[in-house]
Amino acid sequence: MPRAEKLLPVSITAFGIKRLLLSATCLVMLPVPNSLAQQAGNGPVVLQPLVVSATRSEEAIDSIPGTVQVIETDKIEEALGAEGNLGSFLGKYVPGISPGNGTLASSGQTFRGRSVQVLVNGAPQNISLRNNSRILNLIDPSSIERIEVVAGASSIYGDGATGGIVNIITKSAAQEGLSGFVSEEIASTEHDLLDGAHTDTSGQIAYGKDRLSLLMNGRFRTTGDMYDGAGERIPEDPMIGQGGGSGIRQYNVSGQGRYEGNGFDLGVYGSTVYLKQDIDFYSNYLTDPVSFDSTEPYTGQPALEDTQNVSADLNVYETPVGDLRFQIYYNDAEKRASRALPDAQVNPFVYSDPGVLQSDDAQSVLLAEQAGFRSTAITDVGMLLDGAQLNWGFDYGYNDVTQTLLDGRDIIAPMEQHSYAGFAQLSIPVTDLIDVRAGVRHERFDLEIDDFVRPAANFIRHPTDPSIGAIPFSAAAVTGASTTFEATVFNIGAVAHVMPNLDLFGNYSEGYSVPDVGAFTRRALDPTNPFETSFDYSEIAPDAAVVENYEAGARFGTDRLSVSFSAFLSESDKGTNITADALTLSQNKERIYGAEMTVAGLLTPDWDAGALLNFTEGEWDQDGDGDIDDDLPNSRIGAPFRATVYSGYRFAEGFRLYGEMLYTSSREADDGGSAQMKVTPTTTFNARLTYDGGFGKLHLGVDNILDREQLNPTASSVRNTPVAAEGRRFYVGFKKEF
Repeated sequence: MPRAEKLLPVSITAFGIKRLLLSATCLVMLPVPNSLAQQAGNGPVVLQPLVVSATRSEEAIDSIPGTVQVIETDKIEEALGAEGNLGSFLGKYVPGISPGNGTLASSGQTFRGRSVQVLVNGAPQNISLRNNSRILNLIDPSSIERIEVVAGASSIYGDGATGGIVNIITKSAAQEGLSGFVSEEIASTEHDLLDGAHTDTSGQIAYGKDRLSLLMNGRFRTTGDMYDGAGERIPEDPMIGQGGGSGIRQYNVSGQGRYEGNGFDLGVYGSTVYLKQDIDFYSNYLTDPVSFDSTEPYTGQPALEDTQNVSADLNVYETPVGDLRFQIYYNDAEKRASRALPDAQVNPFVYSDPGVLQSDDAQSVLLAEQAGFRSTAITDVGMLLDGAQLNWGFDYGYNDVTQTLLDGRDIIAPMEQHSYAGFAQLSIPVTDLIDVRAGVRHERFDLEIDDFVRPAANFIRHPTDPSIGAIPFSAAAVTGASTTFEATVFNIGAVAHVMPNLDLFGNYSEGYSVPDVGAFTRRALDPTNPFETSFDYSEIAPDAAVVENYEAGARFGTDRLSVSFSAFLSESDKGTNITADALTLSQNKERIYGAEMTVAGLLTPDWDAGALLNFTEGEWDQDGDGDIDDDLPNSRIGAPFRATVYSGYRFAEGFRLYGEMLYTSSREADDGGSAQMKVTPTTTFNARLTYDGGFGKLHLGVDNILDREQLNPTASSVRNTPVAAEGRRFYVGFKKEF
């Protein structure tokens, strides 16, 4: 069938409502959705309206020269599991994203070994100046319409997108009149049915009338005690100050309104999340795995998250320069870490008070404000070549970040940053068989670093008694500075439509990123001279990094089978890693490489199956001698090989059985510095049975069916300590739509 005969009109709601053409091969990167399985035996398949707005303009996936994936709400609901955690879900169903760590944070969860930029409706969520990653675990999954993922370094959105982009598109009213749902899920473990119970209550109400769409989502979630496969209670803070997965009370409220006018549409989105984790006892990091220490009652404040986000977008169509898109956004966040006791292995540098090894206020609070403006023009430049399109625009961003102890003492330099960027992206269909796109982005960051006094501290050396041999570090005055980061990055790629159902693609892309400046200023110290009392920012200032990404791959898709494969190489001269003594950060040459494959298909009209395979590995120049000959630390590359195999079968009378097998490989790294622990392999089986009757939708499930005793590879890699994965957990839920 000629390509032109396979194009279907669809509606776009991510940035407004507009008509365009979508190629049938857009499904090649997706696990088979339930709707496709239902339709396969009933004549022609009606394709879902899947597009990729993560490229800043809606595009058919088969025209994009890179690895792209779209995951719809049905898949999220079916495969989310008892944890109810978006980060863990993405770790299962997006090749290149490392497995979830089982806690309230996303620490250690990288994308192709690098940072992931998270967007909600195109608005950024990352705090680039101080990485404190809880983003993926805070979002209410029931509010999501789809997730759009673009792998690899990107110059489309700028700072932070060196590993890839995850753009979360939230729901809007899907029909005229009043609609919505209420749902409840309860999960527990046989080791303690009551204290081990999780509850997850969510609801949605939506109203659509003519051109107006209004929607509101709410969620209340609690988590109980967690146990590993050996029946031992998992500690509440297994990763030293990051918090854990138990003892959580979380509230989410979000809303979205959209109005479609004549030649324009306007949308507003807002959300608030409040999370608190109550911790009963400290953790013992000397055991294998890290254990729950009932002899040490927790004395700190609860871990806390109090975050608000708002964004508004205006789309104007068919102006003299094409379609125009404008977006403004504002984020405000307060993040309090949990308190961790001194420990020579995992928490060697602790803030002190006179005569006290560790201050009672030695618990950090991060305050961050972020605002910005983004504009995009989509201009027809067919005078250059028939069908050519130019996307161009301007971005502005503002960040204000502080991090203090509980008593208000700064532990990083207070910072303000203004960023400015201009970009242009040209797409050219050279022939009916080849699409080419190339782009450029120039970005400038003006950063103001304030003076501050780094508090006095102790460096812990004794493995069991922190008070023995601790080295005191004097408080130090750090002189700030005004500095500028600036770079121009490029991308170019092509797609060859060699057959009606087969595409080959290749691309070169660059990403530009300012590193975690706060982490550098927090380490304003000289390990060889603990009595140094003054530092200048220039002595510790990091360099911004350009990441170069090379990728080639293929996509094949029919109405019953989709297959995709890609291989990539990612290089940087300024990769950031923590040094062996945990006191300083270094920037060195590094390279990361890997391959990814997805297969999804229909075995029968009622039986679908698929697999996602991923391999990622990396090395760096640890000693700075110019040779990239040491393994990257486990915190960057946890489990090099990962596989997810899944299958679903739809029975008569509304029953559907879904199962998945998850495998992560071992890794024994020599990073040239610290003694990296061996990451051990894991195998996990999960299952879910759903009944969709006239009264609502009932589901039953079990995670880690075999109750395997194993380590969480990502959590264990963050601090180089063995952290147990959760054992078997049962869950039951009910959802009623109206």
